[in-house]
Amino acid sequence: MEFNNREIGATLILACMVAFWTLSSIRKRIAEERKKKILKQGVQANATVLAIKPTGEYLNNLPEFQVQVQVKPKAGNDFVTEMREVLPYAKYDSMRTGTQVLIKYDPEYYKRAIFLQMAETLA
Repeated sequence: MEFNNREIGATLILACMVAFWTLSSIRKRIAEERKKKILKQGVQANATVLAIKPTGEYLNNLPEFQVQVQVKPKAGNDFVTEMREVLPYAKYDSMRTGTQVLIKYDPEYYKRAIFLQMAETLA
């Protein structure tokens, strides 16, 4: 049984597509589990938006944004973290540099944080 280059190429492309989809699904599942953990066990804090920019990805026709914030916990030093959140454009328009937001972060790894406004979509 011989294979020509087209068959080999098509098989490789299909295998790559399946691998990409599988890894993407696993990555999204892990991210959702982390968000649920932060929602249950996270520490609430005020934060200031330092930067916000679109990632180019969409979920349910809503754009995803990368948001950099400076967190001001009640106990401990301030720190800067980044989070990726799906936000409607109306929320994005109201969220500019200097905007005060309420977040929760993982006390074990403070670089993981979520907006509390987004928390109701995870329950």
